[in-house]
Formats: sequence, structure tokens, C-alpha cells
Amino acid sequence: MGTDGDQGRTAAGGGPERPLVRLGWIVVAGIADPAQDELIQTVIRHVDHALQSQFPQYHWEMPLFRRPIYPPIGTLDPLPLLELGAEEKLHRQLDLALVVVPNELTPRTRTFVTGVPSSALETAVISLARFMERADPAAGIAGLALHLLGHLLGAEHESQGVMEASADPDRIRVQDYSQSTAGLIRERLARIADARVEEVPGPVSRLGFVWRTLRSDLRGIAAEITGNAPWRMPLQLGRYTAATAVTVVFIFLSAEAWELGAHLAPGWLALGAVVIMLLATLSLYLGQNLHQLGRVTMIREQLVRTRIVVFGSLLLGTAAQWLSLFLIALVVIHAFPREVFASWAGTPLERLDLVHYANFMATLGVMAGAFGGNLEDESEIKAVLLFDEET
Repeated sequence: MGTDGDQGRTAAGGGPERPLVRLGWIVVAGIADPAQDELIQTVIRHVDHALQSQFPQYHWEMPLFRRPIYPPIGTLDPLPLLELGAEEKLHRQLDLALVVVPNELTPRTRTFVTGVPSSALETAVISLARFMERADPAAGIAGLALHLLGHLLGAEHESQGVMEASADPDRIRVQDYSQSTAGLIRERLARIADARVEEVPGPVSRLGFVWRTLRSDLRGIAAEITGNAPWRMPLQLGRYTAATAVTVVFIFLSAEAWELGAHLAPGWLALGAVVIMLLATLSLYLGQNLHQLGRVTMIREQLVRTRIVVFGSLLLGTAAQWLSLFLIALVVIHAFPREVFASWAGTPLERLDLVHYANFMATLGVMAGAFGGNLEDESEIKAVLLFDEET
């Protein structure tokens, strides 16, 4: 614990062999003050003691790695720190990773931020800066580390305790997880401590590896996707939403669009909606380089799982956007005289199917949204998909 280097995935420890969980601490900025280096070691001891006490059925290893590629001054964007931590986690065969910097972190939605967890990457970033004026900085930083670990392991905020959502760093301290949260964490740790797909003997193709990863924890992957609340994505991406809205307005006021929609068979339109949602998701996934998360040469379960979660979140967000557009179009269409739309579509009034046209408009809106999404800054869309919160 608390030393540089790699260790194997074995755990025996003076009794029955316990499942091993490796929590890596990665310092990626230079530490100019020796006292800060000792502080990090103290924090690791606090966290190790807290986890060993509450989850003694697991053998915890906490190696410390120093990768001082950033200067210890100025603010740092947490997104590249998370990506760097995820790469180190995969390379070092860690189960979870905490990236530690003495710098302030650049906030996106808050006035300041002390930590950012990403359950999709199983990695979190911790800033020491806001705790250095405290009488007991190690206790505060260790409490923050436990809070972030809770998010990585599927825990949500609570009204009190270590998972309390507090904007005051002075309130953060080492505490036990509540009984319900500890039970949830034990379930997640049981999956983490299982043998990884790449550790199962026998040859397997890339597609087979993906299938095994899905089958190993389909429920957990689905929970991570829904936990990202991807239906909020259109509200968080301005260009994506603007491109969609402008397209739908022009389609709604275009007689040619109504005429085209009138000549599409309902079955083909339904199939087209599904295909376009998939293609729009793939366009965003590849266009924003989301497939390059965790740039390692070997295929690993953690990497495949992360990519599945990110793609699934995008797909669910796209489907939520389609549903929103469909409902909005349906409401707006009903607010206008049907005779106008019937004349635009060249269809008798009694044959005018408003649900059909709402589907058509929503589908074209999703297509436009994919182009608009690729105009978004890459870091912005990654932050929306990868950040659990700014703590």
C-alpha cells in the first residue's frame, strides 16, 4: 500500500484467500512540497483503513504511481486527467483509479470543483487545493476520496454521511457508508473482483470478447447507462439541440417535406427511424472520437465495458431526443388547422395521419442533431457523457 510499482492480482493475507480489489492512486502533477507528498501517503492510509474496516471480505491493494507530466501550478481540466487515469488503470491492471493533483480543477457548471468521478471510466480526479488550509487536510481529502469512490461503485447522494452532497469542503470527512449504500457497493465489488474476461483461458474473437463482456454483467451495464441520465443530453449540448430545432421548424413549414412524408409507407418510416437513430449515434460516437477512450493496444473487459456504456448512453440519449421531438411535433400539429397540412401533403383530409408526420419530422430532426452534435466541442460532449458530477 502506498508504494510505487505494479503488483499481481493475487491476495492471500494470513487466512482464507479474499477477492482482490486494486485501487490505484496516480499523481500526475509535480509535487513541489515534500509535506504534500507525505499528505498523500496519509490520505491513502486513511482510505485503506476505512475500506478494510467496512469491507473486510475484500483484500485491498493501493499502489501509488507518480506520473508528474503537469506542473503543480495553474488550473487543470479534469477531462484529460480522467482519460489519462483510465489509460493508466488499464495499463496497470487496476480495478479503480484516483488521479490526484495539487492544482485547482477547471469547473464547467460550478464556481469551483474539488473532484470529478466518472463511473463509465471507473476513475475519479481529486484536487488537494481547497483542503490545504484545513487543520486536518488528510481527513478532508480522504473523505472526498471515499465520496468519489462511492459514485464509482454506483452509490447516489444521501442527506448525510460520506455520500452527502456538500458545497463546503470543510464539512467533508472520513465516515462509513450507510447500510444501504454499503450493500450496493458490496454487490458492485463482487463483480469487480471476479475474473476479468481476458483472464478466462481460451482463444476468443473480438466480437466474442464483446459478447462475453455483455453477458458477464448485462444488468450492471444497463444500470450504468441509465445512471448517466442520457435523456438530459439534448439540454446540455447547445449546438446539438439548436441544429435539431432549426431543422424541425423548417421541415414543419415546408410543403415539400409534408408531400415526401405522405408517400412513405408507415413500415418503412418506422424502420427508417430505428436505422437513423443507430446511424446518428454511430456518427456522434466516431465523430467525437469516443471510440478512442483508453488508448491501449490490448483488448480488455474494462475498456470494452466503458465503450459499451458510452455508446449505449448516446443511443438512449438519441432515442430520448426522438421521443421528445415526436411528442412536440404531435402537439404542434394538432394546434394548427388540419386542412393546411392536408393541402401541403396532397392528401385527402380523412387520410391525413398526424402520427405518421410527427414520426417523420422527429426522424429528420434526429438526423440533423447528429450533424449538430459533431459541431460540439469534443471535450464538451465527453464531459456530458463521462462526468457523474462535479463535486
